[in-house]
Amino acid sequence: MIEVERFILIGCLLQASPPKLKLTPEKVEVMEGTSVSLSCSAAAPCPKLPPNLTWTPSLSDSVDQLQENVDQTKYVSSVLTFTASHLHHGQKITCRALYKLQQGDNQKTSNTSLTLRVLYPPKNPSVSVSPSGSVLEGSSVTLTCSSNANPPVQHYTWYKVNGREMNTVGTGQNLTFNVTESSGSEQHYCEAQNQHGKENSPTVQDIKYMPQISDSGSCSRTAAEISCSCESRGNPSPSMEWRVSGLRVTNSTDRVISEEQLGNTGLRSSLTMRHSQGDTPTLLCLSTNTVGSSSLRLLVPSLHPGKWAHITLL
Repeated sequence: MIEVERFILIGCLLQASPPKLKLTPEKVEVMEGTSVSLSCSAAAPCPKLPPNLTWTPSLSDSVDQLQENVDQTKYVSSVLTFTASHLHHGQKITCRALYKLQQGDNQKTSNTSLTLRVLYPPKNPSVSVSPSGSVLEGSSVTLTCSSNANPPVQHYTWYKVNGREMNTVGTGQNLTFNVTESSGSEQHYCEAQNQHGKENSPTVQDIKYMPQISDSGSCSRTAAEISCSCESRGNPSPSMEWRVSGLRVTNSTDRVISEEQLGNTGLRSSLTMRHSQGDTPTLLCLSTNTVGSSSLRLLVPSLHPGKWAHITLL
C-alpha cells in the first residue's frame, strides 16, 4: 500500500465515529419453525478496507457482500438466516462491525441489536406433587402442572387414568384430592394449552402411603385349631407377616399361612395353626411396605362362651 492510500484510510477512520449500522427487520415476531432472515449493513467509507461484520450468537453461517449505493458509496451487508425455535425466544441478536487499517492497528466498532420474539405451543409439561414423598390414606394431595409456552399457557386440564378408563377430573394449574384405597392404581396427567397448540405431561403415580390394617381382623378357635385373618392396604402393595408370642411364623405342617391379593394395593393374609387345648397365644399381624409399617394385635378368643378377647391396634 502506497503512503498516499494509507493516509486516506487513516483519514476515513479518524474523521468521525464509525457509521451506525442498519438492521432489518427492526422487530421479529414469528411462529416456531418459521425461517428468519436478518440483514445487517454497514457503510464502507474506505472501500479498500471494508468493515468486518459478525453476528452474536451466530446461529448459522452468514453471507457477506460489498455493495454499492445509488450515489456510488460503498457498504457491506451480511444476511443471517435460521429457523426460529422456542429456544430463541427472548434472545438478543447483535450485529457488530469492526473497522481497522491493518493487523495491529487501532480499531473501531459499531453494533446494533434486536430481541427475538418467538411464538410456540406448550413445551414439556411437568407435574409436581405436594407434599412430596409418602402420605397417609385420607390425607390431601395437590398436583401442580407447569409448562413453558409463548404466550403463556391459557388452559390446564387434568385427567385420571384407572386401567382402561380415563376421566376428566379438573381444570386449572392445581388439582387437589384425598388419597383413597384406589389411589395406588390411579394415574394422573395434565394437558397444557395456548392458542398455538397443546401438550400432555407424563402420567404421575407417585402417591405412596404406608400400610393401613383393617380393624376387621379376627381370630376364631376350635378345640384343635386357631384361625386368624388380617387385611392391609398400602401403596406400594404391602407384605404381611405373623408373629406368635413375639416370634415370626413360617409355613409348616402345624402353621399354615395363605395370602390373597386385593387389587393393586391390598393383601389378605390368613393363619391356621394347631394348638394344645390350654394354649392361648397372643398373635401380631405386621404389614410393611417401603413407606412404613403398621401392626394389629389379635387376642385369641377363649373356648368358654362369652369370653372373647379384644383386638388392639398398634
